[in-house]
Amino acid sequence: MSKVVPPVPTVAEFPINFKQSVQDYELGLIKNALAASQFNQKKTAEALGVTYHQLRGLLKKYDLLDND
Repeated sequence: MSKVVPPVPTVAEFPINFKQSVQDYELGLIKNALAASQFNQKKTAEALGVTYHQLRGLLKKYDLLDND
């Protein structure tokens, strides 16, 4: 299994939008973990070190839930 490396934020200069930078970083980690776990949410939660319910909250926060 190949290890997915989280995106490393790079900042050219300050000031930055801290909140947006954190959200972008979280979103990148979640998407990478989902792909690495073949979109299995239980495995994704374990990979990220959060509970299944915390992951579901993050998926809802970032509008990543399948609303079919």
